[in-house]
Amino acid sequence: LISDGKWGWFAKWSGTSVGNRGEDYEHFKEQLTKHLLDILYESVPQVKGKVEYSTLGTPLTDVSYLSSFHGGSYGTRCDVNIFNHLNSKWTTTPHTPIPGLTMAGADAFLPAVCGAMYGGILGATNVLGPLGTLRLAVAFLSHFATALQQENPKLSRPVAWCLAVYKSFTEPVAN
Repeated sequence: LISDGKWGWFAKWSGTSVGNRGEDYEHFKEQLTKHLLDILYESVPQVKGKVEYSTLGTPLTDVSYLSSFHGGSYGTRCDVNIFNHLNSKWTTTPHTPIPGLTMAGADAFLPAVCGAMYGGILGATNVLGPLGTLRLAVAFLSHFATALQQENPKLSRPVAWCLAVYKSFTEPVAN
């Protein structure tokens, strides 16, 4: 499960270290874990009684392990100054001054989930190069065209390819 936790809920324990936050912190985590599992069981009743292990990370966990601002689990603090000219050599690019080192994820683009996804694409295309990126796109479209033909065996291969290209640009990705 992924859920948001407000920094204010945990602020009184800021400045403490992992494993040394006290019984009240552990009790709060247990209560929050139970609440989240209750939501899971209400949404997906068939998993009730089948969860063998659960653990809960809090914004303090993210501060401890990711050095994130106020426990933001999706990267650095968002700030418009990342677009300043001074920062242009290291933001929104996978390139680094170190030969052979490519950044990916939120480090290559922007913070948060979408920024990390696009940053992953930037990093991969930088490593693959133009021809490798084209080969990857063709492999994806070929796989997609095959799936479309399996759904509708009457589709010819060229029509399935055209449909794959069209759908990859016009339809949202299914969850």
